[in-house]
Amino acid sequence: MVEFDAFAGDIVLGGLRNMLEIKILVCYMLARVKEPMSRKQLCDCLQETGLVNYFDLNEAIDDLLNQKMIQEQTYLEETCLTVTEAGKNNAETLETTLTNTLRERSVNSALRMLARAKAERETKVDIKKTETGYNVTIEIDALGENLLTLSLYAADILQAEQLRENFLNNPSEIYSQILNILTKN
Repeated sequence: MVEFDAFAGDIVLGGLRNMLEIKILVCYMLARVKEPMSRKQLCDCLQETGLVNYFDLNEAIDDLLNQKMIQEQTYLEETCLTVTEAGKNNAETLETTLTNTLRERSVNSALRMLARAKAERETKVDIKKTETGYNVTIEIDALGENLLTLSLYAADILQAEQLRENFLNNPSEIYSQILNILTKN
């Protein structure tokens, strides 16, 4: 039986309350997403899923840094975490201690968060108040070229924010759909 040594607050049923499992999950996630993540991104995605407590997660990250299972590096002008070879090896050896569902939920959450961060870096959404509502302008740029600029009317700020959020959740899908409609594919 697994001994609980982590705080249970804000953890969903099936979440982790054992520090070793939390450490394995951090190494496993960083190894699977294959992109550096900031501490905030890592904490946000695991808090979103309710798999670990914020304080225990930060303690686990600090321990992993001290044990050299993960390391800090600068990525896109931000201090991020990556897994070391030792961390990868431990995660691979011990990953079966975590359920498949837990592993999938955490990695999928991290991938969604990284995709969103990339969308925010590579696109622009501008919301401007007009006399009757809001004008939401979205732009997608790639390789120094403007691929798409689209302005939409929103009746109120809630609708404008919804347009912004939905666009940032998947700008490439929106671009593809517009292209398909206009080229009748």
